[in-house]
Amino acid sequence: MKKQKSKAVLRPSRLIFLIVLIASNTFAWFIYATKIDTNISVHVKSWNVVFEAGENTVTDIVNLDVDDIYPGMDNYDYSITAYNRSELSATFSYIILEARILDKRYVTTEGRAEYHEEVLSEDLTSEALKSKLASDYPFKISLAISGSTIAKDNGTQNFSIGVVWPYESNQDDVDTFWGTSAYTYKSMNPTNSSITIKIKLTITQNPN
Repeated sequence: MKKQKSKAVLRPSRLIFLIVLIASNTFAWFIYATKIDTNISVHVKSWNVVFEAGENTVTDIVNLDVDDIYPGMDNYDYSITAYNRSELSATFSYIILEARILDKRYVTTEGRAEYHEEVLSEDLTSEALKSKLASDYPFKISLAISGSTIAKDNGTQNFSIGVVWPYESNQDDVDTFWGTSAYTYKSMNPTNSSITIKIKLTITQNPN
């Protein structure tokens, strides 16, 4: 008698597991691999601050726009240099006026004052919003100045902005949630930036 060849049998439980595995991997690849067009633009100009005399103040507004965000996006670093060409030292500072993360907008108490609006109970201070942007999301947004005093006679200080979202952050659930949220938001709002931040830089000449 001829021996019958055995046939491989795929159990239903294994079939379901295989389908789920393929679907999950395809979904993750679709979210992470299709988001490859990142555009971060900062509308600023180099400063050449000149004080002749008196306690003068100059300000400038920095607008940060991050078009697309996703795990593994290129790290972004941008630096603005403030120059003091005067014979007196100056004080350098900044405040966050507002920020939008996807569809959530924050206006700081300082921003409300700048816009001559009433402060709301949920409004954060500029410093509190800075901490939130640096710690509450898998993508980290850092803002900093190199020093608060700009020396006289060609002294300089830098204001820097950084945006980082590592591909492996050891927070898979958080990455998946925000990666999905970012993809959904961008799909529904293709002309909107995923992140926008408005910052006010201020330099005030110090008295003699």
